[in-house]
Amino acid sequence: MRSSARRGLVAAPTALALALGGVLLAAGPAFAAGPVTITSPAPDSTYDNSAGLPQVVPITGTGLPTTDDLVLTYDIGTGTPAQGLFAGTTHNPDGSFSVNANFGQLPAGETTVVANLSAADAQSGVADPEVTPSTYTFELAVAPNPAFPFRVDYPGTGTVVDTTTPVFTGVAQPGSTVTVTYSNKNLGNSVAGSATANPDGTFSVPTTFLDLAPGSLGSGANVTQSDPAAQVGSLGVAFTFAEAPVPAIAPTITATPDEVTVDEASTTGIAIAATGFSPNEEVTTVVTDSDDAVVVLADRDLNYYADDNVGAYADTIVFADGVLADDYTITLTGVRSGIVQAVAVTVVDEDILLTPTPVITSPTEGQVVTGGTVTISGTGPVGTGIVLTVADPSFLDGTITESPAEGRFYLTDLADPILVDADGNWTVSVELLPGEYVTQAIAAELNADGSVNETGGVSDFSNAVAFSLVAAAVVPPVVTPVAPGTRPAGLAYTGSEASQGVVGAALLLLVGGGLLVAARRRRALTADSAE
Repeated sequence: MRSSARRGLVAAPTALALALGGVLLAAGPAFAAGPVTITSPAPDSTYDNSAGLPQVVPITGTGLPTTDDLVLTYDIGTGTPAQGLFAGTTHNPDGSFSVNANFGQLPAGETTVVANLSAADAQSGVADPEVTPSTYTFELAVAPNPAFPFRVDYPGTGTVVDTTTPVFTGVAQPGSTVTVTYSNKNLGNSVAGSATANPDGTFSVPTTFLDLAPGSLGSGANVTQSDPAAQVGSLGVAFTFAEAPVPAIAPTITATPDEVTVDEASTTGIAIAATGFSPNEEVTTVVTDSDDAVVVLADRDLNYYADDNVGAYADTIVFADGVLADDYTITLTGVRSGIVQAVAVTVVDEDILLTPTPVITSPTEGQVVTGGTVTISGTGPVGTGIVLTVADPSFLDGTITESPAEGRFYLTDLADPILVDADGNWTVSVELLPGEYVTQAIAAELNADGSVNETGGVSDFSNAVAFSLVAAAVVPPVVTPVAPGTRPAGLAYTGSEASQGVVGAALLLLVGGGLLVAARRRRALTADSAE
């Protein structure tokens, strides 16, 4: 009985084992409890987190069940561990895993990570008892939270700085270089100043902003810190100056010369000088005529720029061939600043100015001449003809415009001018009635027949001489009328045939130099009717 019972007792487990054997074989061995293994960063190693986000560290390892996520917390010195993982774990076919951990809650300046590792079911989040919790330690090259957080205390954003040389203050990594830069007048960057942060992390950087455009109040600066052992940081501070560090330059523009001939306009041109533009900005040029129509200039480069230091601008405006005599306006516009400046210039027909200028040597100023004839003489350019006018002073101011009385007026006939001899002298005798007179002359180029070349050159006006003519004491002067169309040799061209046109020409010659100006512009010396 005892043996039978024993046999029964033995048989039962055997039968059970036989019945369940297939299942047991199929299930295989159970997972052995144990910790995960971290392969990177390796335990007790230093991980270089200076590039990218210093608080994020990629973690890789082995030994984590494929149905689990890694659980990682780390010590932040408060007694309550901080959560280091916020996303699921990636499992690789070779049995390894990877995940990004965030250590952004480490205390300021702390680089040691003491992490607690465990596992949890990826679906339910329930801790996996088969993974033995473990502690894992490594170092970071850079503290995720600097011991001296980089900041700029002055000037603050929106500040209006009341000095042109502000001192920037704040906190940076001790020993790091703090540099202040700003956008300069040439659209580049200039260094306003730099300094080294003190051992306590404070910094003080004296600055100057002399590369700003003249008159600019600035727009702010960038402040950076750099040190091989510290996080590199950059902060932008938007502020303005109450007074421009570089005084504004008043806009000015000049044209030299402001009057040129047609030939000069299309060859040597007109030199333009201007100030007050933004440094290094593009400047456009437009030339318009007296009807505001845009005129064509000679071939030019596509772009012209102001000086890159003070915004001065220089250019030479050359007109295209065929430019007409007219008044023109040259307009310069700064593309970036919008500054507009304009200057007026004049283009005239060919100006041939003869030299030397004639000089009347006799009579002299205020001289009293006796008799009915006055001899007028002087000097002038050899080979030219003198056009002389003698008239009552009342014609000088235009108070009398009627035809002069016989014997009270003389104007050289353009067909028969007074010749300047080889020695540069000239003379003419003029018959006049007693009275007060003013005389003045110009020299003109001559044609082959000795007449005045009306398209040739003329001189500047001579000196004007006022003199008096009084009758002889014994024999009064007798004025003999000259037949129309004739002129006795050496005598004045006078008499009733003096028309209003002749009077007008005399007045032009005497009053303000009008005839000479007209002659230059038309390249003609004419005595048109004043009517």
